[in-house]
Amino acid sequence: MEQDPPSGNRLSACTSPYLLQHAANPVDWWPWCDEALAEARRLDRPLFVSIGYSTCYWCHVMERESFEDPTIGQALRDGFIAIKVDREEHPSVDEWLMTACQVMTELTDGRASGGWPLNGFIDPHSMRAFHVGTYYPPRDAHGRPSFRRVLASLGIAWAQRRDEVIVQANRIGGIVEDVLTRIVPPVELPASLPSQVAHALLRFEDTTNGGFGGAPKFPQPCYLRLVREAARETPSLQPTVTRALDGMVCGGILDQVGGGFHRYCVDATWTVPHFEKMLYDNGQLLELLAVESVRAPDERWSAAMRRTAVWIEREMTADGGACIAALDAEVDGREGLNYLWTPEQALDALAPLDAAARQEAIESLGLDRPNFRDPHHADAPPTVVPTRRPWRSSAAIDGACDRLLAVRDARPGPRRDTKVILEWNGLLVEGLAAAGLALGDDRLVKRAAGIAEAIWGGHQRDGAWHRTRTGTVLGPPATLADVACLGLGLETLWRATGDEQWLARAVTLEHHARACWSEEGRWWASLGGDGLPVRIRSHHDGAVPSGLSAIIDLQVRLALATRDRPGGRDALDALARTIQAESGTIMANPVGLTWAVAALARAMREGLLLGSMGSHAADRPMSGASRRIVCTATGCTVEWA
Repeated sequence: MEQDPPSGNRLSACTSPYLLQHAANPVDWWPWCDEALAEARRLDRPLFVSIGYSTCYWCHVMERESFEDPTIGQALRDGFIAIKVDREEHPSVDEWLMTACQVMTELTDGRASGGWPLNGFIDPHSMRAFHVGTYYPPRDAHGRPSFRRVLASLGIAWAQRRDEVIVQANRIGGIVEDVLTRIVPPVELPASLPSQVAHALLRFEDTTNGGFGGAPKFPQPCYLRLVREAARETPSLQPTVTRALDGMVCGGILDQVGGGFHRYCVDATWTVPHFEKMLYDNGQLLELLAVESVRAPDERWSAAMRRTAVWIEREMTADGGACIAALDAEVDGREGLNYLWTPEQALDALAPLDAAARQEAIESLGLDRPNFRDPHHADAPPTVVPTRRPWRSSAAIDGACDRLLAVRDARPGPRRDTKVILEWNGLLVEGLAAAGLALGDDRLVKRAAGIAEAIWGGHQRDGAWHRTRTGTVLGPPATLADVACLGLGLETLWRATGDEQWLARAVTLEHHARACWSEEGRWWASLGGDGLPVRIRSHHDGAVPSGLSAIIDLQVRLALATRDRPGGRDALDALARTIQAESGTIMANPVGLTWAVAALARAMREGLLLGSMGSHAADRPMSGASRRIVCTATGCTVEWA
């Protein structure tokens, strides 16, 4: 007999905005915790682990279609222990299950794929996934089985064909654990490595629009850092960085009205974004713009930095001074609704301006040229995502943007993910401090210092660092990337201010991070204890640097900052130990660790590595390293030239 759905579930006691979005589902959700794993083992039921984040459009869709359905809630209660995970709170859990998804799709479809929502079915006894997918529709459609059918089929398989399930779980799990714990023997690092990686990336550059690959198009700040660093030795590479930033600053991926960069564009031309805004993108893009501005001062870079900094202050600041994680992509179930304008709406908003100023703004922002039609609402009129092509500045355009923003602020706004993430705030401190230094704007540097102080005081307790905080409630333990990225921000703040406390704190963080260091000098993603079957390594950059890349960059910077000081040898020795242990990992897939390669390029350029490596071995050809690399911008595999 079907039970009445619960009026709430265990998620109502959580602080994650994403988990709270699911707190009223008729699903007996658990958060990720040891108690949930123990309950699954006690009842001998498979785990259903569903991972997403608060600004994920398709996560919202699957919730509306499936997780709000009482029938599906009943099926999950009857046959599974259902766990909801905020990927931003538990990046190691997300990486573990995403790797399983990629392994399974490679085995079944011949092509690795993944995404969010990420939904996995796991043997609780071995903690190995036996089936993983992403979005499941409510009915069979577009070659995807319905979620009901998936639940029924896997429930029967678990009950009646357990041996087959275990065989599949062991096959997938064995590969996953090998990937996530893989240790590659050390090799020699060639001095030409940064240039080689940069030229490999250039094969996938969109030389017309800027950036890498086609649609959808992501900012790829880790790639741009590497190309920028390689361009110091090979100036012909510099236009790649300039083209990418120019495309973004002039396009719709930058909110031309209110400031701040959206997460990515659905097209190749940087015109129509997927409308969520993530703190981590904005911190990294501020840093890229700041360095570009120092190299080649331009009003475009300055204006983009200033407007983005104002947006961060206005919309992303949490109580206490740190910054929240993200803004949602949709409003009232419509993607980007508050950011879009019909030509008539734009004209009405600009009516108070004089005719000449109004016309200049309309032409410059493209407000009379619709460029977006909502694919999910075919009856909606075409609308405009404001762009700025060609980029131009005037008091009329700035005034029009302010007027449009005032009108937009009266509209319903997107949901805010109010948790504060240590790693992302560290990247923002770096970006704001770099922008303040480049612009000669002490206010931005002071803002960066305020965020750093709020994080320093709010994310550690009893000597332990925590990845997230919502209000005064601390979340899971910090990862290697959390600690290292904050260290990068503090080192940048030291360069911007000359205040020694920031450098001292960065040194303290590097020492704290060594709890993730093995005796051989290899780095783990976290301290462990997160319920996973293995302790994973973080050695692949994505939208943010991996833990390995971030700690290498921090060690390079600290070695440079302290090499002429008493005790400065410690940082250099730590860097040498890391390079010796992790050189094989870097050489096995340098395009996956472009942030680390960029840091090593700086270390080689400034003479740090010669003494620590003991010779000019870096100038010799690669030895024992794979000559095949995978370009994550496109998924293509290429050979070294």
